[in-house]
Amino acid sequence: MLTASVVAVVYTAPVRVRHHELDPFGRVHPAVYLRWLAQAAIDASTDVGFDAAWYAQAGAHWLVRRTTFSVLHPARTDDALTVATWVEDFRRVRSHRCYEVRRADGVLCAAARTDWVYVDATSGRPRRVPQEMERAFGLGPDTPRAERPDWTAPAPPPAPARHARRVEYADLDALGHVNNATYLDVLGEAALAALADVGWPVDRLAAAGAVPWLGEADLEYLDAAKHRDLLEATTWFGANRDALTVHQLLTRTDDARPVVRSNSHWRWSHPQTHEPTAPPTALTPALQPLLAA
Repeated sequence: MLTASVVAVVYTAPVRVRHHELDPFGRVHPAVYLRWLAQAAIDASTDVGFDAAWYAQAGAHWLVRRTTFSVLHPARTDDALTVATWVEDFRRVRSHRCYEVRRADGVLCAAARTDWVYVDATSGRPRRVPQEMERAFGLGPDTPRAERPDWTAPAPPPAPARHARRVEYADLDALGHVNNATYLDVLGEAALAALADVGWPVDRLAAAGAVPWLGEADLEYLDAAKHRDLLEATTWFGANRDALTVHQLLTRTDDARPVVRSNSHWRWSHPQTHEPTAPPTALTPALQPLLAA
């Protein structure tokens, strides 16, 4: 990932952690970071002249194709944060945007990159990014283009965990489909449900002195889910002694179309002290049936 110091236009905005954004252990829910990033991207675009009215007149908008992010130090209650964001590149119909979330003391809490696709608002088909937009963000034809590696994951076991959820009205965004941050909520819940299925619900993990928190994730968005769609999350795990490696595929059940696929790595910490710790020793054998083939 490029650093903000080598690009022309960096947008910064303050963010304050709110009570309803915290999990039971006082940490910001993972999807909250994605909501902060999305708002920062909208505000950054507005700041250089591309606001909602401009996009409405152009008949186009941006959709997130892929998100990769790392949480290095989970944000907590009353943290005063700053989100910095900048455009890393434009590639015909796509654009990489980078983000950093820092505490007031300068500590980097999270870093991310989103791969956006510029699409026609009526047809949904990709459109060429206007040159005026490239110029506004300080990028030119000689700006290096970042690599976009393929998403990969090991094959699932014969009987992975499966959990279904119907799309609710509150899951929808202004475009009428499920918000990209909401998918992370859905997948996170499916991962925790898979642990509960093998006898390790969150309460038992906390009692054992180790609770998971999302440290890294790579999500690729393949299709849009809409109101009342029934989604099924398939979850399986990777063998990792220090982290919980989770592979997931979210599909729409009525046509079996893949909607999102995700790789994530969850760290372990003590529920009260928040110090890094190891997972319960009995968890590893319990996960054996759900390990990647």
